[in-house]
Amino acid sequence: MTERLIEIRTKRLKLVALNTSLSRLQIEDRAAFFDALGVRHEIVWPPELMDGEALTRLDDRLNADPDEAGWLTWVFIWPGVAGQPDRLVGAGGFKGAPDASGTVEVGYSMLLSFREQGLATEAVEGLLDWAESDPRVKRIIAHTLPHLTASQRVLEKTGFVETETFDDPDEGERVVRYERPRRAAAA
Repeated sequence: MTERLIEIRTKRLKLVALNTSLSRLQIEDRAAFFDALGVRHEIVWPPELMDGEALTRLDDRLNADPDEAGWLTWVFIWPGVAGQPDRLVGAGGFKGAPDASGTVEVGYSMLLSFREQGLATEAVEGLLDWAESDPRVKRIIAHTLPHLTASQRVLEKTGFVETETFDDPDEGERVVRYERPRRAAAA
């Protein structure tokens, strides 16, 4: 049985949700992972915050529940132009499906050479639109570190507002929480 691929198209990007097959390839055979996505082999992949432990946690969650694909990690692909191959530029997604209150948390990370081009903002908008197509989603939050001003700008450009700063035991430092209420459906 072939796993279905969940994709989002934005103006300049294609976002692909990692499923169990892609997750396993990313860990065990990076070249096959790139080939399966039809992208150039990136020496610097994965982006920051996607270390081996994070990749293993993702793989474990997808293997435990393949239906979580879409509510976990997505890769951001920038289509090639003039015969150039497509490129992986970043990754992001959610920490899981909506909780009992309808809240999801979004996160993202871009490869260094693809920052400051509006690609993270575009990818986050695509993720938010996808999440908000699910009626269970009532609220979207994000956490970032106080010194990550570029990340804060992405959140602000995508409609988030800062709600609090607190000590996060999971991060071992202070984090800033942002929130974006669900947008009203178009009439």
